[in-house]
Amino acid sequence: MAKLTCLNSVSQWELEQTSKYPEMKLFIDKLKDMIEKHPEKGLPNSFLSVKGITVPCLKQSVNLSLFPYQYALGYTFITAFYVHNNTKILIVDLHFS
Repeated sequence: MAKLTCLNSVSQWELEQTSKYPEMKLFIDKLKDMIEKHPEKGLPNSFLSVKGITVPCLKQSVNLSLFPYQYALGYTFITAFYVHNNTKILIVDLHFS
């Protein structure tokens, strides 16, 4: 199994959200677990860098099923964009969608 890591900005976003809504940790952990166990199941996508270079990546989402629509800031999913090879997975973006 590949080792999962996050960019510092992703870790910061996660910390901010879980400090406001501690229950979100369950969903973020579920999403990370899904990615770590089956990174190949992500949907193809692209992540644009500041320099205009398109980086191919994958994305997976988890439904915030236990929360009313308004509680999750009007969003129903947490989505992660990541790149991976056989040994490493790097989450480059994590946000509500």
